[in-house]
Amino acid sequence: MENRLNVFEGPDAVRNFLDPGKLPNLPLVELPASFNPHAGDRVRIFAKLMNMLPLGNVKAVPAFNMIREKYLKSELEGVERIIENSSGNTVSSLAIVARHFGVDKTSSYVPAEISWNKLLMLLFFGINPIVNEEPADPSENDPASGVYKARKDGERPDTLNPGQYENPDNPGAHEKWTGPQIWEQTDGKISLYCAGLGTTGTLIGTATYLKRQNPCLPVLGVMRAPGHYVPGARTEKLLNLVGYDWRAHLDHIECAESEVSYRLSMEMSRIGLLVGPTSGMALAGLLQHLNKVKADDGFDGMRNSDGEVLCVFPCPDGPLPYLDEYPKYVDASEFPAIRNEELLLNKP
Repeated sequence: MENRLNVFEGPDAVRNFLDPGKLPNLPLVELPASFNPHAGDRVRIFAKLMNMLPLGNVKAVPAFNMIREKYLKSELEGVERIIENSSGNTVSSLAIVARHFGVDKTSSYVPAEISWNKLLMLLFFGINPIVNEEPADPSENDPASGVYKARKDGERPDTLNPGQYENPDNPGAHEKWTGPQIWEQTDGKISLYCAGLGTTGTLIGTATYLKRQNPCLPVLGVMRAPGHYVPGARTEKLLNLVGYDWRAHLDHIECAESEVSYRLSMEMSRIGLLVGPTSGMALAGLLQHLNKVKADDGFDGMRNSDGEVLCVFPCPDGPLPYLDEYPKYVDASEFPAIRNEELLLNKP
């Protein structure tokens, strides 16, 4: 039954609040023309605000699905600890969800270059971080990688490794919930779906549902450019750690750099869409692709029944965990000056 009033009560109120299937559709918001250089060509760009989930990030969707499916299959019996390779949203979401299914302890392998702010976030959520020096050219079966170590730890009878990089319940969550929401909200008139590539679960699951409704729908994946940093996203080399056949779900690939990803994130946040760097990366890749389409054959082959090109990209999380990173990648001229800065008592 639809929860129109969005009220959660009773002994399972918080667990139900975390269940994506019991929530209203997440907002789908059209970007203004200032972010869309092709608006005059009847191209429309919509942000799917996954950061509006109860836990503030897209990983809450697969985290709930992965843990609940294990619970329904009685695979949480005897489990006392969750272990995952993650330095942020995934393991935080897993830890919170797992507590509602009887598992109170969570540990996580994190890379040596993890930011102090993200480390504090893990500690805040009661997660035990295990710092790991990742190999320079990792593969999913490299014994030195955190993915491999978490998988081996998960073989202990008291420990579960949900395995976000290979667990079918990761993309399955987006096939179950995210894809249907986007299809319903666009009335089936979506012309292009675009998503950043991290574990690739969001893209695979959502694309699977959308292409089942419209097999001709083009899907664009955006990875971070080599040598560039965007939290939660992966370069092509780092995508070797992912066990899914993500390429089979893509029609186009773009790479995006750090500066444009952080800048677009900040610009969207300044107009009221509080989205993080990975959202900026997806939008950057989408705009690059649209520029190529226009320069090539134009948009006519992508138009829906209304004569529009309707593009959707998910926004995985917000900017707040990464505030200390923006000055590293965005030009100083983009930030206002601090008046009387010399009076600050806690200047870094």
